[in-house]
Amino acid sequence: MGRVLLSALDDNRLNAALDSSDLTARTPRTVTDRAALKDAIALVRRQGWAIVDQELEEGLISMSAPIRDRQGRVIAALNISGNAQRKNAKQMVKAFLEPLQEAAQRVSDMVARRG
Repeated sequence: MGRVLLSALDDNRLNAALDSSDLTARTPRTVTDRAALKDAIALVRRQGWAIVDQELEEGLISMSAPIRDRQGRVIAALNISGNAQRKNAKQMVKAFLEPLQEAAQRVSDMVARRG
């Protein structure tokens, strides 16, 4: 969810957030290089969703999509996680991206109706 939320920040706020963050490796796959993380966030901005493949915990793959308010601003994110031994990242995207995005859109629509 973090990358979806970070992708919604303007460049100044993103840089400030990254400057104040300790980019500690949680697994061998964790992105700890600031430039590489900014590239990953830029990808999320372009595609509109994020996937993190065993960066926070070995064996854990998670995908997230933004929840938007009435003005289209990202205010939260919806996340699903799965076991890497059951499905790899590519299989997770194929099986769950569309339902995840649809669910995030439904929640965004509910948020927009409530103000």
